Amino acid sequence: MDILIESTKEFEQDLEKFSNTEKFKIIKKLNRYVELLSENKKLIYQNSTQLREIRLNENYDSSIYSLRINEKIRIILTIDDDPIFERTLITLFRVVKPEDAPKAYNSVAESLYQDFTVENQEVKVNLR
Repeated sequence: MDILIESTKEFEQDLEKFSNTEKFKIIKKLNRYVELLSENKKLIYQNSTQLREIRLNENYDSSIYSLRINEKIRIILTIDDDPIFERTLITLFRVVKPEDAPKAYNSVAESLYQDFTVENQEVKVNLR
């Protein structure tokens, strides 16, 4: 299965705040995690956490994770399997300090699942 990595403007802006040495370490560690993902998916999940339990409905769970780069850096990302095109899509949303990770995580979740939440709310409305 192929792995495709995309980054958001916010991720790129966050990354620019780091020194060149730190950027190199972040990218190197991220590449190592991608290698792990291609070898065994469970390994990347062992180094990441879901900071908030998000259950979209009975069929879908959130794919947002906080990936530990080191003691001072976390990447907020999504990991989505696309069985139709036989690939895994990793989207990098933010790179932040650990203390900022929950806020960044929640912001990404609200942005991604806003339409989904609205859709679920509309379905639950009882019209009489």
